[in-house]
Amino acid sequence: MRYGLIADVYERIGATTKRLEMTDHLVDLFRQTPGGLIGKVVYLTQGKFYPDFVGIEIGVADKLAIRAIGLATGHPTDRIEEDYKKTKDMGKTVERFLEKKTQVALFRKPLTVEDVYESLERMAKTTGGGSIDQKLHLLSGLLADATPREAKYPVRTVMGNLRLGIGDMSVLDALAIAYTGDKANRPILERA
Repeated sequence: MRYGLIADVYERIGATTKRLEMTDHLVDLFRQTPGGLIGKVVYLTQGKFYPDFVGIEIGVADKLAIRAIGLATGHPTDRIEEDYKKTKDMGKTVERFLEKKTQVALFRKPLTVEDVYESLERMAKTTGGGSIDQKLHLLSGLLADATPREAKYPVRTVMGNLRLGIGDMSVLDALAIAYTGDKANRPILERA
């Protein structure tokens, strides 16, 4: 499944403040998601990889994300850091710098949900000596394959702030509607 599909839905969710509209966008996404990927798509939509009780986090700080953006785009890290201080959103910053990328890869494969999930999962599980360099190369490789719009969501995920404005109940509501087709349960879930 192409990651661009998820990024498109995230863009539509970010463009509205209406909870029912956000839920409808999620329903559309979940209906288009193959059964074997639904868990990964749900977790990515929540900005994580596993249930909270597992306690696995990626552990990427601002400086590491800035270095990864620099590697992926060919721009100096001081300019990236300056932009981030203005935007306060690493996702917007990576989008801007990828739009004016100075390095072009010879071969760029389309980003898939599996690619994003597996790269972020590997980053989360990487520990010990050399882990910072491994995380840096995993993130910069992911960004190098991403379009500017696609890149902002994995970066926001590793920074711990996906910025979609949807909660767990909205995700559950969307899953229920996507798999049962029953919007009648919507008012019950909204009261929770």
